[in-house]
Amino acid sequence: MGHLNLPPSKRNHRHWKLLDFISALFFALVLLFFLLVFTPLGDSMAASGRQALLVSTSDPMQRHRLVALLELGHHHQPIEACPADSVDHMPCEDPRRNSQLSREMNFYQERQCPLPDEMPLCLIPPPPGYKIPVQWPESLHNIWHSNMPHNKIADRKGHQGWMKEQGPYFIFPGGGTMFPDGAAPYIEKLGQYIPITGGTIRTALDMGCGVASFGGSLLSEGILTLSFAPRDSHKAQIQFALERGMQRISLKWIGCFVRVDI
Repeated sequence: MGHLNLPPSKRNHRHWKLLDFISALFFALVLLFFLLVFTPLGDSMAASGRQALLVSTSDPMQRHRLVALLELGHHHQPIEACPADSVDHMPCEDPRRNSQLSREMNFYQERQCPLPDEMPLCLIPPPPGYKIPVQWPESLHNIWHSNMPHNKIADRKGHQGWMKEQGPYFIFPGGGTMFPDGAAPYIEKLGQYIPITGGTIRTALDMGCGVASFGGSLLSEGILTLSFAPRDSHKAQIQFALERGMQRISLKWIGCFVRVDI
């Protein structure tokens, strides 16, 4: 009895290939679902998605809506941290941006703010090892080194009494370039010319304050000092005053007050 060998149906062959593709796609989607729901991969992808949404400038209206919600306190989703290299970020003070500006009349040292749509919407991260700051008034004399891990001032100005590293702390002996033996004797000499005591003077400005030891010493005389200091190769000096719990402003910010175009 003869056998008839017929070629396989091309329709059936295409049918089985399509079923295989659908099955593979289904199992891939199931696997992806479990990865996103039950592993940290999903959390990281969601976080990166939220971050991209917050810093995106492709849709100004969407950004403005987010800003409005943040300002009103109605944005309940967590705000992601900025990149780790933004730990020393100061508003309107970006050394990389300022280095590209004109040197004429020291324009590059003035307060330079990016456009609103260029500002990232993220939280400045703390430095590694950050601790709850030392409480006032102890913070006037020492702060955690890990909260401001910049040693250049201590290395270069320690002999003038600015600050010194001691164990886990930065300590502030109370000195400065003009008063390496301490601010108290300097203030006493100033009292020979102006009425430091008695409440006649209640406020003061300290221009180029360094780490604000002068303003800290004036507090004992009932004088509230607003301290100004630059951001330079020593990092932002005013951040040491911030960590110490005193009123402060970055010196470059006052460029918008003192510069006059003629």
